[in-house]
Amino acid sequence: MDAIYTAVFEKILSSCSGGGYAIIDSAEFFDAIPDGGRKAIGEVESALKYLQKTGCIDLKYARGNLYCVCPLKAALPEEPKAEEPCTTVIQVKEKMNKRCLAFYSLSAFLGGAAGSLIVCIIAAAL
Repeated sequence: MDAIYTAVFEKILSSCSGGGYAIIDSAEFFDAIPDGGRKAIGEVESALKYLQKTGCIDLKYARGNLYCVCPLKAALPEEPKAEEPCTTVIQVKEKMNKRCLAFYSLSAFLGGAAGSLIVCIIAAAL
């Protein structure tokens, strides 16, 4: 997770510790964002939309710089780690690509040679 998403979610959790909805000002979200993170209203809104889309929070309303939010989960879900493809599969694909290239090149050469032979036979017959 991005540090901004995490900071916004943790701010919501701390504000709603008693349960229910809390009204949070955007300045409070900015204070929660660690140094080095972009502190723009668009970043906060983007984080809130993402958290709402993933089912981590419920955003009841957003008016001006005030947001009425409630956490739906106790913690952010872990991001699944991207698995690297098996190197043997990649090697097999590369080998197949080389074979296909060789096959198509040979086919094109033989087709050109056959076409030239037919033209020569027709020209010799005339």
